[in-house]
Amino acid sequence: MPFIHVRYSTPVEKDLRQPLAAFLTETTAKVLGKKADLTAVVVEQVPPAHWFIGNQSLTEHRKATFFVEVRVTRGTNVKEEKAAYLREVFRGLESLLGPVHPESYIHVHQPDGDAYGYGGLSQDARWHRTNT
Repeated sequence: MPFIHVRYSTPVEKDLRQPLAAFLTETTAKVLGKKADLTAVVVEQVPPAHWFIGNQSLTEHRKATFFVEVRVTRGTNVKEEKAAYLREVFRGLESLLGPVHPESYIHVHQPDGDAYGYGGLSQDARWHRTNT
């Protein structure tokens, strides 16, 4: 039940919301082993004049960029899976967005299972329901 929030910007504004959501859902399922049907994705496009790196707008850099935040329950993925996820997401987003600035970020948040859930139940509560 990952929640993914991606913000992106390209030198020429183009609507990539659907392909970005599809790519992130598929990659999160493939690399982190999460259920695609329980993955929620929010995609926001930011005008290049509104995104700054090193005090220069992306309009000046003439590159795309992104910031991806994904939330998964702590302890459900090992270090190697997360490293592979960072690589795959970077490569895939560069493929979709075009040349990206190296200051493009992916952050895997890992809240504890008792502090994260959906449908009114924590992940810990869901685990106990199915395993006891």
